[in-house]
Amino acid sequence: MTYVLGYDLPVLAHPSLPAESQLLAYGRTLWRRKWAIILVTVVATLAAVAFAKLQTPIYQATATLLIQPSASGQAAGASSATVNINDEIQQLEGTPVQALVRERIGAAPPVAATAVLNTDTIVVAATSTDPTRAAKVANAYAQAYIDQRRTEALTGAAAATNDLQSKIGPLQTQINMLQAAGSRSSITSQAQLTSLLQQQSLLEQQITTLQLASALNANSVTIIHPATVPRAPSSPSLLRDALLGLAAGLVLGIALAFLRERLDDTITTKEDVGSAAPGLPVLGLIPDVAAWKDKSKPELASVTHPQSAAAEAYKSLRTSVQFLGLDRPLRSLQVTSPKSSEGKTTTLANLAVALAGAGLRVAVMCCDLRRPRIHKFYGLSNSVGLTSVLLGDIGLSQALQQVPGQERLFLLASGPEPPNPSELLSGQRTVDVLGSLCRLVDLVLVDTPPVLPVTDAVVIAPRVDATVVVISAGVTTARDLSRTLELLAQVKAPVVGAVLNGVLSESRYSYRYEYTSTNGAHTKASPESFPAYGQGREPAARLD
Repeated sequence: MTYVLGYDLPVLAHPSLPAESQLLAYGRTLWRRKWAIILVTVVATLAAVAFAKLQTPIYQATATLLIQPSASGQAAGASSATVNINDEIQQLEGTPVQALVRERIGAAPPVAATAVLNTDTIVVAATSTDPTRAAKVANAYAQAYIDQRRTEALTGAAAATNDLQSKIGPLQTQINMLQAAGSRSSITSQAQLTSLLQQQSLLEQQITTLQLASALNANSVTIIHPATVPRAPSSPSLLRDALLGLAAGLVLGIALAFLRERLDDTITTKEDVGSAAPGLPVLGLIPDVAAWKDKSKPELASVTHPQSAAAEAYKSLRTSVQFLGLDRPLRSLQVTSPKSSEGKTTTLANLAVALAGAGLRVAVMCCDLRRPRIHKFYGLSNSVGLTSVLLGDIGLSQALQQVPGQERLFLLASGPEPPNPSELLSGQRTVDVLGSLCRLVDLVLVDTPPVLPVTDAVVIAPRVDATVVVISAGVTTARDLSRTLELLAQVKAPVVGAVLNGVLSESRYSYRYEYTSTNGAHTKASPESFPAYGQGREPAARLD
Protein backbone atom coordinates (compact mmCIF):
# COMPACT_ATOMS: atom_id res chain seq x y z
CA MET A 1 0.00 0.00 0.00
CA THR A 2 1.29 3.46 -0.88
CA TYR A 3 0.00 6.90 -0.11
CA VAL A 4 1.14 10.46 0.28
CA LEU A 5 1.92 11.75 3.73
CA GLY A 6 2.84 15.35 4.40
CA TYR A 7 4.27 17.33 1.52
CA ASP A 8 6.45 14.64 -0.03
CA LEU A 9 5.66 11.17 -1.35
CA PRO A 10 7.18 8.38 0.74
CA VAL A 11 6.14 4.81 0.02
CA LEU A 12 5.29 3.14 3.31
CA ALA A 13 5.32 -0.66 3.69
CA HIS A 14 2.92 -2.36 6.07
CA PRO A 15 5.07 -3.32 9.08
CA SER A 16 4.50 -6.58 10.90
CA LEU A 17 2.97 -6.01 14.29
CA PRO A 18 4.96 -7.11 17.38
CA ALA A 19 3.52 -9.76 19.65
CA GLU A 20 2.31 -7.22 22.21
CA SER A 21 0.53 -5.20 19.55
CA GLN A 22 -1.08 -8.35 18.20
CA LEU A 23 -2.39 -9.19 21.66
CA LEU A 24 -3.77 -5.69 21.98
CA ALA A 25 -5.35 -6.05 18.56
CA TYR A 26 -6.96 -9.31 19.64
CA GLY A 27 -8.26 -7.63 22.78
CA ARG A 28 -9.71 -4.75 20.78
CA THR A 29 -11.37 -7.22 18.43
CA LEU A 30 -13.01 -9.06 21.32
CA TRP A 31 -14.13 -5.80 22.91
CA ARG A 32 -15.46 -4.46 19.62
CA ARG A 33 -17.40 -7.67 18.96
CA LYS A 34 -18.40 -8.22 22.59
CA TRP A 35 -22.13 -7.92 21.98
CA ALA A 36 -22.00 -10.44 19.14
CA ILE A 37 -20.01 -12.82 21.36
CA ILE A 38 -22.48 -12.35 24.21
CA LEU A 39 -25.42 -12.92 21.86
CA VAL A 40 -23.96 -16.14 20.44
CA THR A 41 -23.10 -17.38 23.94
CA VAL A 42 -26.59 -16.65 25.29
CA VAL A 43 -28.28 -18.28 22.28
CA ALA A 44 -26.08 -21.37 22.57
CA THR A 45 -26.75 -21.65 26.30
CA LEU A 46 -30.51 -21.27 25.86
CA ALA A 47 -30.47 -23.75 22.98
CA ALA A 48 -28.62 -26.29 25.14
CA VAL A 49 -31.10 -25.84 27.99
CA ALA A 50 -34.07 -26.07 25.63
CA PHE A 51 -32.65 -29.21 24.02
CA ALA A 52 -32.10 -30.73 27.46
CA LYS A 53 -35.70 -30.01 28.47
CA LEU A 54 -36.97 -31.74 25.34
CA GLN A 55 -35.04 -34.94 26.08
CA THR A 56 -36.64 -37.89 27.85
CA PRO A 57 -35.20 -38.15 31.39
CA ILE A 58 -32.82 -41.06 31.85
CA TYR A 59 -32.25 -42.48 35.34
CA GLN A 60 -29.15 -44.36 36.42
CA ALA A 61 -28.89 -46.75 39.36
CA THR A 62 -25.65 -48.37 40.55
CA ALA A 63 -24.79 -51.38 42.65
CA THR A 64 -21.30 -51.86 44.09
CA LEU A 65 -19.70 -55.29 44.44
CA LEU A 66 -16.63 -56.24 46.49
CA ILE A 67 -14.52 -59.03 44.95
CA GLN A 68 -12.37 -60.91 47.45
CA PRO A 69 -9.25 -62.83 46.37
CA SER A 70 -9.75 -66.48 45.47
CA ALA A 71 -9.16 -69.21 48.04
CA SER A 72 -6.09 -70.39 46.15
CA GLY A 73 -4.62 -66.89 46.39
CA GLN A 74 -5.35 -66.69 50.08
CA ALA A 75 -3.68 -70.06 50.61
CA ALA A 76 -0.57 -68.66 48.98
CA GLY A 77 -0.52 -65.73 51.37
CA ALA A 78 -2.47 -62.52 51.72
CA SER A 79 0.30 -60.44 50.17
CA SER A 80 0.08 -62.35 46.90
CA ALA A 81 -3.72 -62.64 46.78
CA THR A 82 -4.97 -60.67 43.77
CA VAL A 83 -8.20 -60.19 41.85
CA ASN A 84 -8.29 -59.89 38.07
CA ILE A 85 -11.01 -57.25 37.84
CA ASN A 86 -11.14 -57.30 34.06
CA ASP A 87 -11.94 -61.02 34.06
CA GLU A 88 -14.64 -60.44 36.66
CA ILE A 89 -16.19 -57.64 34.56
CA GLN A 90 -16.23 -59.85 31.48
CA GLN A 91 -17.94 -62.57 33.53
CA LEU A 92 -20.52 -60.10 34.89
CA GLU A 93 -21.37 -58.89 31.39
CA GLY A 94 -21.22 -62.38 29.91
CA THR A 95 -24.00 -64.48 28.41
CA PRO A 96 -24.63 -66.79 31.42
CA VAL A 97 -25.28 -63.84 33.73
CA GLN A 98 -27.52 -62.17 31.11
CA ALA A 99 -29.48 -65.40 30.73
CA LEU A 100 -29.99 -65.58 34.47
CA VAL A 101 -31.13 -61.93 34.61
CA ARG A 102 -33.53 -62.51 31.72
CA GLU A 103 -34.94 -65.52 33.53
CA ARG A 104 -35.55 -63.53 36.71
CA ILE A 105 -36.88 -60.13 35.46
CA GLY A 106 -37.95 -60.97 31.93
CA ALA A 107 -35.28 -58.97 30.11
CA ALA A 108 -31.55 -58.38 30.19
CA PRO A 109 -30.85 -54.77 29.12
CA PRO A 110 -27.16 -53.97 28.81
CA VAL A 111 -25.36 -52.54 31.81
CA ALA A 112 -21.99 -50.85 32.28
CA ALA A 113 -19.57 -52.48 34.73
CA THR A 114 -16.51 -50.48 35.72
CA ALA A 115 -13.75 -51.01 38.21
CA VAL A 116 -13.08 -48.52 40.95
CA LEU A 117 -9.49 -47.36 40.71
CA ASN A 118 -7.05 -49.06 43.11
CA THR A 119 -9.78 -51.19 44.68
CA ASP A 120 -11.26 -54.66 44.18
CA THR A 121 -14.75 -53.27 43.66
CA ILE A 122 -16.98 -53.19 40.61
CA VAL A 123 -19.79 -50.69 40.00
CA VAL A 124 -22.72 -51.99 37.98
CA ALA A 125 -24.66 -49.13 36.36
CA ALA A 126 -28.06 -49.60 34.74
CA THR A 127 -30.05 -46.90 32.96
CA SER A 128 -33.73 -46.62 32.18
CA THR A 129 -36.46 -44.07 31.70
CA ASP A 130 -38.07 -45.65 34.80
CA PRO A 131 -36.01 -45.06 37.98
CA THR A 132 -37.44 -48.17 39.67
CA ARG A 133 -36.58 -50.27 36.64
CA ALA A 134 -33.00 -48.95 36.64
CA ALA A 135 -32.47 -50.02 40.26
CA LYS A 136 -34.10 -53.40 39.62
CA VAL A 137 -31.84 -54.13 36.64
CA ALA A 138 -28.65 -53.13 38.49
CA ASN A 139 -29.50 -55.33 41.48
CA ALA A 140 -30.55 -58.21 39.23
CA TYR A 141 -27.19 -58.20 37.47
CA ALA A 142 -25.31 -57.96 40.76
CA GLN A 143 -27.17 -60.89 42.30
CA ALA A 144 -27.09 -62.95 39.10
CA TYR A 145 -23.33 -62.48 38.92
CA ILE A 146 -22.94 -63.65 42.54
CA ASP A 147 -25.18 -66.66 41.94
CA GLN A 148 -23.49 -67.58 38.70
CA ARG A 149 -20.09 -67.29 40.33
CA ARG A 150 -21.24 -69.46 43.27
CA THR A 151 -22.72 -72.04 40.92
CA GLU A 152 -19.54 -72.23 38.90
CA ALA A 153 -17.44 -72.54 42.07
CA LEU A 154 -19.59 -75.31 43.53
CA THR A 155 -19.88 -77.13 40.21
CA GLY A 156 -16.16 -77.03 39.70
CA ALA A 157 -15.50 -78.20 43.25
CA ALA A 158 -17.99 -81.05 42.90
CA ALA A 159 -16.39 -82.24 39.69
CA ALA A 160 -12.93 -82.13 41.24
CA THR A 161 -14.20 -83.93 44.35
CA ASN A 162 -15.77 -86.68 42.27
CA ASP A 163 -12.50 -87.09 40.42
CA LEU A 164 -10.61 -87.47 43.69
CA GLN A 165 -13.22 -89.84 45.05
CA SER A 166 -12.80 -92.02 42.01
CA LYS A 167 -9.15 -92.40 42.87
CA ILE A 168 -9.79 -93.22 46.54
CA GLY A 169 -12.00 -96.23 45.69
CA PRO A 170 -9.31 -98.38 44.05
CA LEU A 171 -6.89 -97.44 46.80
CA GLN A 172 -9.36 -98.60 49.43
CA THR A 173 -9.76 -101.92 47.65
CA GLN A 174 -6.04 -102.49 47.64
CA ILE A 175 -5.81 -101.49 51.28
CA ASN A 176 -8.56 -103.94 52.21
CA MET A 177 -6.81 -106.78 50.40
CA LEU A 178 -3.50 -106.12 52.12
CA GLN A 179 -5.15 -105.82 55.53
CA ALA A 180 -6.95 -109.14 54.97
CA ALA A 181 -3.63 -110.86 54.44
CA GLY A 182 -2.70 -109.85 58.01
CA SER A 183 0.40 -111.39 59.62
CA ARG A 184 0.97 -113.57 56.63
CA SER A 185 2.04 -110.42 54.73
CA SER A 186 5.67 -109.83 54.11
CA ILE A 187 7.58 -106.80 54.96
CA THR A 188 7.07 -105.65 51.36
CA SER A 189 3.31 -105.92 51.68
CA GLN A 190 3.40 -103.93 54.90
CA ALA A 191 5.33 -101.12 53.02
CA GLN A 192 2.76 -101.18 50.24
CA LEU A 193 -0.03 -100.84 52.76
CA THR A 194 1.64 -97.90 54.39
CA SER A 195 2.08 -96.18 51.00
CA LEU A 196 -1.54 -96.79 50.04
CA LEU A 197 -2.76 -95.42 53.33
CA GLN A 198 -0.62 -92.30 52.84
CA GLN A 199 -2.03 -91.80 49.32
CA GLN A 200 -5.56 -92.23 50.63
CA SER A 201 -4.97 -89.69 53.38
CA LEU A 202 -3.50 -87.20 50.90
CA LEU A 203 -6.51 -87.52 48.59
CA GLU A 204 -8.90 -87.06 51.50
CA GLN A 205 -7.00 -83.93 52.53
CA GLN A 206 -7.24 -82.58 49.00
CA ILE A 207 -10.99 -83.19 49.01
CA THR A 208 -11.33 -81.34 52.30
CA THR A 209 -9.23 -78.42 51.03
CA LEU A 210 -11.18 -78.33 47.79
CA GLN A 211 -14.50 -78.24 49.59
CA LEU A 212 -13.27 -75.44 51.84
CA ALA A 213 -11.97 -73.48 48.84
CA SER A 214 -15.22 -73.92 46.93
CA ALA A 215 -17.15 -72.63 49.92
CA LEU A 216 -14.87 -69.57 50.12
CA ASN A 217 -15.02 -68.94 46.38
CA ALA A 218 -18.77 -69.26 46.35
CA ASN A 219 -19.00 -66.44 48.89
CA SER A 220 -16.07 -64.27 47.72
CA VAL A 221 -18.36 -61.64 46.12
CA THR A 222 -20.64 -59.46 48.21
CA ILE A 223 -22.91 -56.52 47.46
CA ILE A 224 -21.65 -53.67 49.60
CA HIS A 225 -23.98 -51.03 48.14
CA PRO A 226 -27.18 -52.29 46.51
CA ALA A 227 -28.79 -50.09 43.90
CA THR A 228 -31.45 -47.69 45.15
CA VAL A 229 -34.15 -45.91 43.18
CA PRO A 230 -32.59 -42.63 41.89
CA ARG A 231 -34.44 -39.44 42.76
CA ALA A 232 -33.17 -37.32 39.88
CA PRO A 233 -32.36 -38.19 36.28
CA SER A 234 -28.72 -38.61 35.32
CA SER A 235 -29.44 -37.07 31.95
CA PRO A 236 -30.26 -34.61 30.74
CA SER A 237 -28.61 -32.40 33.35
CA LEU A 238 -29.73 -28.80 32.98
CA LEU A 239 -26.71 -27.43 34.81
CA ARG A 240 -24.22 -29.56 32.91
CA ASP A 241 -25.86 -28.91 29.54
CA ALA A 242 -26.10 -25.19 30.30
CA LEU A 243 -22.38 -25.06 31.14
CA LEU A 244 -21.53 -27.01 27.99
CA GLY A 245 -23.73 -24.67 25.94
CA LEU A 246 -22.06 -21.69 27.60
CA ALA A 247 -18.59 -22.98 26.81
CA ALA A 248 -19.50 -23.94 23.25
CA GLY A 249 -21.25 -20.60 22.68
CA LEU A 250 -18.28 -18.67 24.02
CA VAL A 251 -15.84 -20.53 21.78
CA LEU A 252 -18.15 -20.18 18.79
CA GLY A 253 -18.76 -16.49 19.50
CA ILE A 254 -15.04 -15.75 19.73
CA ALA A 255 -14.37 -17.72 16.55
CA LEU A 256 -17.12 -15.87 14.69
CA ALA A 257 -15.83 -12.56 16.04
CA PHE A 258 -12.37 -13.15 14.62
CA LEU A 259 -13.84 -14.50 11.37
CA ARG A 260 -16.03 -11.44 11.01
CA GLU A 261 -13.10 -9.21 11.89
CA ARG A 262 -11.06 -10.87 9.17
CA LEU A 263 -13.82 -10.52 6.59
CA ASP A 264 -15.01 -7.09 7.76
CA ASP A 265 -12.39 -4.39 7.27
CA THR A 266 -14.56 -1.56 8.59
CA ILE A 267 -12.53 1.05 10.45
CA THR A 268 -13.82 1.75 13.96
CA THR A 269 -10.82 2.89 16.02
CA LYS A 270 -7.68 4.93 15.72
CA GLU A 271 -5.69 1.70 15.73
CA ASP A 272 -7.69 0.49 12.72
CA VAL A 273 -6.58 3.59 10.85
CA GLY A 274 -2.98 2.78 11.70
CA SER A 275 -3.41 -0.78 10.50
CA ALA A 276 -5.11 0.24 7.25
CA ALA A 277 -2.74 3.14 6.52
CA PRO A 278 0.51 2.80 8.50
CA GLY A 279 2.06 6.16 9.24
CA LEU A 280 -1.02 8.24 8.45
CA PRO A 281 -1.52 10.65 11.38
CA VAL A 282 -4.94 10.83 13.00
CA LEU A 283 -5.46 14.53 13.59
CA GLY A 284 -8.75 14.30 15.42
CA LEU A 285 -11.24 11.89 16.95
CA ILE A 286 -14.81 13.18 16.80
CA PRO A 287 -17.36 11.47 19.06
CA ASP A 288 -20.60 10.08 17.71
CA VAL A 289 -23.53 12.48 17.98
CA ALA A 290 -26.97 11.02 17.33
CA ALA A 291 -28.40 14.33 16.13
CA TRP A 292 -25.97 14.39 13.18
CA LYS A 293 -27.58 11.30 11.67
CA ASP A 294 -30.49 13.47 10.52
CA LYS A 295 -29.16 15.03 7.31
CA SER A 296 -32.11 17.40 7.08
CA LYS A 297 -30.98 19.18 10.28
CA PRO A 298 -27.29 20.09 10.05
CA GLU A 299 -25.78 20.37 13.53
CA LEU A 300 -23.06 22.90 14.29
CA ALA A 301 -21.91 21.64 17.69
CA SER A 302 -19.17 24.25 17.97
CA VAL A 303 -21.93 26.89 18.14
CA THR A 304 -24.97 25.18 19.63
CA HIS A 305 -23.09 23.15 22.26
CA PRO A 306 -19.72 24.86 22.78
CA GLN A 307 -19.00 22.92 25.99
CA SER A 308 -19.88 19.49 24.58
CA ALA A 309 -17.44 16.68 23.97
CA ALA A 310 -17.89 17.17 20.24
CA ALA A 311 -17.00 20.85 20.45
CA GLU A 312 -13.91 20.01 22.49
CA ALA A 313 -12.96 17.42 19.90
CA TYR A 314 -13.12 20.07 17.15
CA LYS A 315 -10.93 22.32 19.24
CA SER A 316 -8.40 19.50 19.50
CA LEU A 317 -8.61 19.08 15.74
CA ARG A 318 -8.04 22.80 15.37
CA THR A 319 -4.89 22.48 17.46
CA SER A 320 -3.66 19.63 15.26
CA VAL A 321 -4.29 21.72 12.14
CA GLN A 322 -2.44 24.64 13.68
CA PHE A 323 0.56 22.39 14.30
CA LEU A 324 0.60 21.60 10.58
CA GLY A 325 1.55 25.21 9.89
CA LEU A 326 4.73 25.10 11.97
CA ASP A 327 7.01 23.72 9.24
CA ARG A 328 5.60 25.59 6.25
CA PRO A 329 2.83 28.13 5.73
CA LEU A 330 -0.59 26.56 5.33
CA ARG A 331 -3.08 28.75 3.48
CA SER A 332 -5.48 26.20 1.95
CA LEU A 333 -6.71 22.89 3.37
CA GLN A 334 -8.93 20.47 1.50
CA VAL A 335 -11.33 18.28 3.50
CA THR A 336 -12.63 15.20 1.71
CA SER A 337 -13.61 11.59 2.40
CA PRO A 338 -13.58 8.25 0.60
CA LYS A 339 -17.37 8.09 0.14
CA SER A 340 -20.46 10.09 0.96
CA SER A 341 -22.17 10.26 4.38
CA GLU A 342 -18.87 10.04 6.27
CA GLY A 343 -19.11 13.47 7.91
CA LYS A 344 -16.62 15.53 5.91
CA THR A 345 -18.90 18.56 5.58
CA THR A 346 -19.87 18.44 9.26
CA THR A 347 -16.22 18.20 10.21
CA LEU A 348 -15.23 21.10 7.97
CA ALA A 349 -18.09 23.34 9.17
CA ASN A 350 -17.23 22.85 12.84
CA LEU A 351 -13.48 23.08 12.26
CA ALA A 352 -13.98 26.42 10.52
CA VAL A 353 -15.86 27.77 13.53
CA ALA A 354 -13.16 26.52 15.90
CA LEU A 355 -10.39 28.14 13.83
CA ALA A 356 -12.29 31.40 13.55
CA GLY A 357 -12.83 31.31 17.30
CA ALA A 358 -9.07 31.12 17.72
CA GLY A 359 -8.65 34.51 16.02
CA LEU A 360 -7.98 33.40 12.43
CA ARG A 361 -9.74 34.81 9.38
CA VAL A 362 -11.17 31.71 7.75
CA ALA A 363 -12.97 31.25 4.44
CA VAL A 364 -14.88 28.12 3.54
CA MET A 365 -14.83 27.40 -0.20
CA CYS A 366 -17.51 24.93 -1.29
CA CYS A 367 -16.22 22.91 -4.24
CA ASP A 368 -18.86 20.25 -3.80
CA LEU A 369 -20.78 21.36 -6.86
CA ARG A 370 -22.91 18.21 -7.00
CA ARG A 371 -24.44 17.95 -3.51
CA PRO A 372 -23.58 21.17 -1.66
CA ARG A 373 -24.55 21.26 2.05
CA ILE A 374 -22.06 23.52 3.77
CA HIS A 375 -24.25 26.62 3.41
CA LYS A 376 -27.03 24.88 5.37
CA PHE A 377 -24.79 24.60 8.46
CA TYR A 378 -24.40 28.37 8.50
CA GLY A 379 -27.95 29.20 7.47
CA LEU A 380 -26.79 31.00 4.32
CA SER A 381 -28.00 31.08 0.73
CA ASN A 382 -26.55 29.07 -2.13
CA SER A 383 -27.98 31.24 -4.90
CA VAL A 384 -24.56 32.70 -5.67
CA GLY A 385 -21.13 31.34 -5.05
CA LEU A 386 -18.12 29.73 -6.69
CA THR A 387 -19.80 28.96 -10.01
CA SER A 388 -21.08 32.54 -10.18
CA VAL A 389 -17.51 33.83 -9.77
CA LEU A 390 -16.11 31.33 -12.28
CA LEU A 391 -18.69 32.42 -14.87
CA GLY A 392 -17.88 36.10 -14.23
CA ASP A 393 -21.41 36.89 -13.09
CA ILE A 394 -20.20 38.32 -9.79
CA GLY A 395 -16.95 39.32 -8.10
CA LEU A 396 -15.29 37.26 -5.37
CA SER A 397 -15.82 39.88 -2.67
CA GLN A 398 -19.50 40.03 -3.59
CA ALA A 399 -19.89 36.24 -3.55
CA LEU A 400 -18.35 35.89 -0.09
CA GLN A 401 -20.91 35.73 2.73
CA GLN A 402 -20.07 36.36 6.36
CA VAL A 403 -21.33 33.62 8.66
CA PRO A 404 -23.82 35.04 11.18
CA GLY A 405 -22.31 35.37 14.65
CA GLN A 406 -18.81 34.66 13.32
CA GLU A 407 -17.05 37.89 12.33
CA ARG A 408 -13.90 36.09 11.12
CA LEU A 409 -15.64 33.32 9.19
CA PHE A 410 -16.74 33.66 5.55
CA LEU A 411 -18.39 31.31 3.08
CA LEU A 412 -17.95 31.03 -0.65
CA ALA A 413 -20.91 28.78 -1.42
CA SER A 414 -20.98 26.48 -4.44
CA GLY A 415 -23.52 28.56 -6.32
CA PRO A 416 -25.79 27.29 -9.13
CA GLU A 417 -25.09 23.69 -10.13
CA PRO A 418 -23.05 23.45 -13.35
CA PRO A 419 -23.42 20.68 -15.95
CA ASN A 420 -19.72 19.78 -15.83
CA PRO A 421 -18.34 20.10 -12.26
CA SER A 422 -15.04 18.26 -12.85
CA GLU A 423 -14.14 20.29 -15.94
CA LEU A 424 -15.06 23.50 -14.21
CA LEU A 425 -12.93 22.73 -11.13
CA SER A 426 -9.93 21.69 -13.23
CA GLY A 427 -9.79 25.03 -15.03
CA GLN A 428 -7.28 27.78 -14.37
CA ARG A 429 -10.08 30.07 -13.28
CA THR A 430 -10.64 27.90 -10.17
CA VAL A 431 -6.95 28.14 -9.31
CA ASP A 432 -7.12 31.92 -9.61
CA VAL A 433 -10.18 32.14 -7.37
CA LEU A 434 -8.53 29.92 -4.74
CA GLY A 435 -5.37 32.03 -4.87
CA SER A 436 -7.33 35.26 -4.48
CA LEU A 437 -9.25 33.81 -1.56
CA CYS A 438 -6.02 32.73 0.14
CA ARG A 439 -4.78 36.32 -0.04
CA LEU A 440 -7.95 37.62 1.58
CA VAL A 441 -7.92 35.38 4.66
CA ASP A 442 -5.52 33.42 6.85
CA LEU A 443 -6.80 29.97 5.90
CA VAL A 444 -9.14 28.59 3.25
CA LEU A 445 -10.98 25.36 4.00
CA VAL A 446 -12.06 23.63 0.79
CA ASP A 447 -15.07 21.32 0.88
CA THR A 448 -14.92 18.78 -1.96
CA PRO A 449 -16.97 15.73 -2.93
CA PRO A 450 -15.83 12.25 -1.85
CA VAL A 451 -12.82 10.84 -3.68
CA LEU A 452 -14.14 7.47 -4.84
CA PRO A 453 -17.47 8.32 -6.52
CA VAL A 454 -16.21 11.29 -8.59
CA THR A 455 -12.91 12.88 -9.58
CA ASP A 456 -13.62 16.40 -8.24
CA ALA A 457 -11.55 15.96 -5.04
CA VAL A 458 -8.62 14.49 -6.96
CA VAL A 459 -8.74 17.50 -9.33
CA ILE A 460 -8.62 19.99 -6.45
CA ALA A 461 -6.05 18.09 -4.32
CA PRO A 462 -2.86 19.23 -6.17
CA ARG A 463 -4.02 22.85 -5.98
CA VAL A 464 -4.19 23.08 -2.16
CA ASP A 465 -1.46 23.13 0.47
CA ALA A 466 -2.78 20.09 2.37
CA THR A 467 -5.54 17.50 2.30
CA VAL A 468 -7.32 15.89 5.25
CA VAL A 469 -9.34 12.70 4.78
CA VAL A 470 -12.40 12.26 7.00
CA ILE A 471 -13.18 8.67 8.00
CA SER A 472 -16.44 7.54 9.55
CA ALA A 473 -16.13 4.93 12.31
CA GLY A 474 -18.12 1.85 11.44
CA VAL A 475 -18.71 3.06 7.87
CA THR A 476 -15.39 3.56 6.10
CA THR A 477 -13.56 0.38 5.17
CA ALA A 478 -9.82 -0.15 5.06
CA ARG A 479 -10.10 -0.91 1.36
CA ASP A 480 -11.89 2.39 0.67
CA LEU A 481 -9.30 4.33 2.66
CA SER A 482 -6.44 2.58 0.87
CA ARG A 483 -7.96 3.27 -2.53
CA THR A 484 -8.60 6.91 -1.61
CA LEU A 485 -5.00 7.45 -0.57
CA GLU A 486 -3.81 5.69 -3.69
CA LEU A 487 -5.82 8.02 -5.95
CA LEU A 488 -4.58 11.07 -4.09
CA ALA A 489 -1.01 9.81 -4.33
CA GLN A 490 -1.32 9.55 -8.10
CA VAL A 491 -1.77 13.34 -8.32
CA LYS A 492 0.87 13.99 -5.64
CA ALA A 493 -1.71 15.32 -3.21
CA PRO A 494 -0.23 16.45 0.12
CA VAL A 495 -2.26 14.27 2.48
CA VAL A 496 -1.37 15.39 6.00
CA GLY A 497 -3.67 13.23 8.09
CA ALA A 498 -7.09 11.81 8.79
CA VAL A 499 -10.00 12.61 11.05
CA LEU A 500 -11.92 9.71 12.57
CA ASN A 501 -15.53 10.76 12.80
CA GLY A 502 -18.33 9.12 14.79
CA VAL A 503 -16.19 7.48 17.48
CA LEU A 504 -18.53 5.63 19.87
CA SER A 505 -16.49 6.08 23.05
CA GLU A 506 -14.83 9.43 23.21
CA SER A 507 -13.52 8.71 26.71
CA ARG A 508 -10.99 6.27 25.28
CA TYR A 509 -9.53 8.98 23.09
CA SER A 510 -9.64 12.03 25.31
CA TYR A 511 -6.59 14.25 24.98
CA ARG A 512 -5.44 17.20 27.05
CA TYR A 513 -3.36 19.69 25.14
CA GLU A 514 -1.43 20.95 28.15
CA TYR A 515 2.20 21.29 28.87
CA THR A 516 4.21 22.02 31.97
CA SER A 517 5.99 25.31 32.24
CA THR A 518 9.44 25.69 33.73
CA ASN A 519 7.98 26.39 37.15
CA GLY A 520 5.87 23.24 37.07
CA ALA A 521 2.52 24.95 36.49
CA HIS A 522 0.16 23.56 33.89
CA THR A 523 -0.76 25.84 31.00
CA LYS A 524 -3.26 25.15 28.23
CA ALA A 525 -2.20 25.75 24.67
CA SER A 526 -3.86 28.80 23.19
CA PRO A 527 -4.08 30.21 19.65
CA GLU A 528 -1.36 32.68 20.49
CA SER A 529 1.00 29.76 21.15
CA PHE A 530 1.25 29.12 17.40
CA PRO A 531 2.68 31.21 14.57
CA ALA A 532 0.31 33.00 12.26
CA TYR A 533 -0.67 31.10 9.15
CA GLY A 534 0.45 33.95 7.00
CA GLN A 535 3.93 34.06 8.50
CA GLY A 536 6.38 34.69 5.69
CA ARG A 537 3.66 36.03 3.38
CA GLU A 538 1.97 39.34 2.86
CA PRO A 539 -0.73 40.23 5.42
CA ALA A 540 -4.24 39.08 4.64
CA ALA A 541 -6.18 41.67 2.69
CA ARG A 542 -9.39 43.16 4.04
CA LEU A 543 -12.69 42.24 2.45
CA ASP A 544 -14.15 45.71 2.70
